Order: sequence, then structure tokens, then C-alpha cells
Amino acid sequence: MTATAVKSVPLDQTGVRKVIAGIALELREGYVFPDKGEQAADALEKKLGENAYAGVTDPAQFALLLTEQLRAITQDSHMRVIFGSPFAKQPPPSGPQDAGFEVKRLDGNIGYIHLAKFVPPEVFNSAADDAMRNVSDTAALIIDMRDNGGGHPASVAYLASFFLEPGKGVHINDLIWRNRGTSTFRTESFWSSPTPVRYLGKPVYVLVGPKTYSAGEEFAYDLQVLKRATVVGATTRGGANPGGLNDLGSDLFVVVPTGRAENPITRSNWGGVGVQPDVHATPEATQETAVALATGEITAIK
Repeated sequence: MTATAVKSVPLDQTGVRKVIAGIALELREGYVFPDKGEQAADALEKKLGENAYAGVTDPAQFALLLTEQLRAITQDSHMRVIFGSPFAKQPPPSGPQDAGFEVKRLDGNIGYIHLAKFVPPEVFNSAADDAMRNVSDTAALIIDMRDNGGGHPASVAYLASFFLEPGKGVHINDLIWRNRGTSTFRTESFWSSPTPVRYLGKPVYVLVGPKTYSAGEEFAYDLQVLKRATVVGATTRGGANPGGLNDLGSDLFVVVPTGRAENPITRSNWGGVGVQPDVHATPEATQETAVALATGEITAIK
């Protein structure tokens, strides 16, 4: 749902103060980088004290302003304030048909999968099984993540499993979560899992671009680090810090990241810098470049 689709009730200064207080609380209690959370909370409260929001009445515009300010302070693209719940008119995926896989075969016996999101594994996994069965006999595979805006990390790990040797678990990614209200953290690890088919010994190309984000970036990064795919396209957006939606009242919500990705090999992630392609191409030429790589018309230089 877009902000323009939500009926806007003007904010008063009591509502403004409540929103700032709610954001400041989440920043201090939950942000995965506690020092930055404290800094950002202090900055918003200072602006409030200086009457920087005195003329604010439009909640949609307020959300945009706060998002801009929070991102400027934290340099975290996952940080945002939203007007109108994004889930209000979006029913959760209920079956494989909702997983968003688009599968086809290209000339030269090249498989092609387009995936715009990573829905939860209870829906995702069976759809991934079907998609990979359909391309298992191809000579090369292109996985298009250019429109992938993110989703569930367990689904990322499951899709990555198709490209890893069976018989032993492969450590794919960790999420480091802050324990709320403390400066301590816990680790959630993601490993490869059994799949009905494997795609091994054949070239895999992951397409990325400026719209590839979050879990979409993770998939490309994971396979790139594991040396199981060639990443083709343009640098991605650079969002590696997941977080949930917190209700602030006045139909405003804030996302404050409470976790960060940490690759077990690099001990780092793509946050702030994006995934760097192995082969650079413009968004318009990305698929054509991957096909040329798959057919041997051009050779990747790594």
C-alpha cells in the first residue's frame, strides 16, 4: 500500500511528540548498533526540543522527513518510518503460487529463474523445489535477482542449498541480533539443507542491480563468497541489517534494525557498500551479458 492510498488524519503536536518518543525508545532499546541508536535518539529529541517539527501536520510527509533524518545519522538504508501499514492489504503468501518464481528456458539450453522476493520457507521451499526441478537438466542457469527486494533469510539459505555439495552442512550466513535493552547479542546461524535435486558442476549466474536489496543481496553475496556463482550486473543497494515493524500510533510505523548479517567466511557483509558484481554490466545489458558468459561468447575476468 502506498502512502497516498491511506486516509490521512492531520497530526497535532501531541502526536508528533508521541512518534518521536516511540522512535527514540526503539533506537535505544533495539538498534543493533547501540551507540548509533543513542546518537540518533538524541538527535531526534534535540530537533523536537528546538521546535523543528512545529509545523508538521501531514503524517506521510513526517514519515519521509524522519526517514531522511534517521538515514543521514545512521547511514542505514533499512532504517525508515512508514505511513500506513504495508501489510494492510497484502495477504500473506498461502501457497507455492505466491512464492514469486518465474521459470523459463532460454536458447542454448540455459535455465532462467526470476525471483522478486523470498517469502517464508513454509511457502518458499516447495516452490523452489519445483523451479529447480524444471531447470535441473540445463547446461547453465541464470538467477535474476534484479527486482528482489528481500525477505526471509531461511529461504535464502534453502535456495543456496541447491548449489552446494550434499552430504555435509555448509554454513551459509549468520544474523547477529541485539538482545533488547542490553548491549549483548545472540547469533542465529543458517546452514544448507537437503534438497530434492542439486545443481552442481555447471555455471550459475546471479543477476543483480540497483533494486536488489537485503535478502536478495544476501543470496548473491553468499554464492559469490562460496564461489558457486558469477554475479553479473550493477552494484546493489547495500542493506544488511534486518528489523521488524513497530507501531508508533497515528498510522505511523518505524523499522529499526535489530540485527546485522555476518558471513562466516568474510566476517563481514554488503551493508552500505552493496554486492560488487564479478562482471559489471548496465541494467539493460545484464541478462544479455550473462547469456554471453553462459554460451562462451565472452569470458569473465576475476
